[in-house]
Amino acid sequence: MVLLQLMIGITAALFIWGFIRMSFHSLLCVIGITLVVSLLIPGAFAFISGILLIFIGMLAALGVLFIIGSFKN
Repeated sequence: MVLLQLMIGITAALFIWGFIRMSFHSLLCVIGITLVVSLLIPGAFAFISGILLIFIGMLAALGVLFIIGSFKN
């Protein structure tokens, strides 16, 4: 039973780490695309930075919910 719980815990940790890494990578890609587009179209920076701010807020909310959920029993 203990080995099964350890395997489930390790699998869940790897799954969550994959999501964190994927969301961080996508955040870096969005920042890079924002910089390139802002150099090409000066007015687009305000629009894209607003979308980026919403994306960062959603990731922060997800992180807070994850932290709260990990302490709830």
